[in-house]
Amino acid sequence: MTTDTEQTPVLEEDGIQERIAALDVPEVTPPQPDERAMLIQRARMMGITVSNNIGIDTLKQRIQDKMDGVEKVEVKVAASLVDPSAPVTKKGRVLSLRQHLMQEAMKLIRIHIVNLDPKKKDLQGEIISVGNEYVGSIKKFVSYGEVTENGFHVPNAIYKALKRRKYLNIRTRKGKDGHLVIEQNWVQEFAITVLPPLTAEELKQLGTAQLASGSLN
Repeated sequence: MTTDTEQTPVLEEDGIQERIAALDVPEVTPPQPDERAMLIQRARMMGITVSNNIGIDTLKQRIQDKMDGVEKVEVKVAASLVDPSAPVTKKGRVLSLRQHLMQEAMKLIRIHIVNLDPKKKDLQGEIISVGNEYVGSIKKFVSYGEVTENGFHVPNAIYKALKRRKYLNIRTRKGKDGHLVIEQNWVQEFAITVLPPLTAEELKQLGTAQLASGSLN
């Protein structure tokens, strides 16, 4: 007696890939992010104010400027009227914020300076150092007293630092009951007189003297 057995059909591997490839199945492409929307979101996270209809190129430039720490100072001045401390060059190019601050910080101020701190009466001068994230570090040896009577040039940033400097003045006296009273207060450390800028001839003479002596005054 024979028994019928069920037979499982066997798929032939040959030709399967070709059959699948022949099927007209559309390729699914994942949705691409909107570049402009992403840039607007990024700009606003960086604190940049932008409108919804801003162009992509303008948007990219504002983001790049922010990353570089560059903020344009929009000032239009005739080239013949440009002041050396103004945020515009003689060629009419608008300076970046950092360039303008650096120019302002390094502008030379001619001063006569006397140190009023009695603890430093024997000092002929000292090294003054200032700086920030925009201009970096500015350092100069500043002379005091008689040697500055005819003027001593310091960068504007150091001049401002000198004006802010104070020292703790301590005095003692006897009170009404005979006890010693100690008084202390903060007073200006320097007496500074700003002198007029040198003339062209005086600058020439100063340059000659500096070359001869190696002085940077």
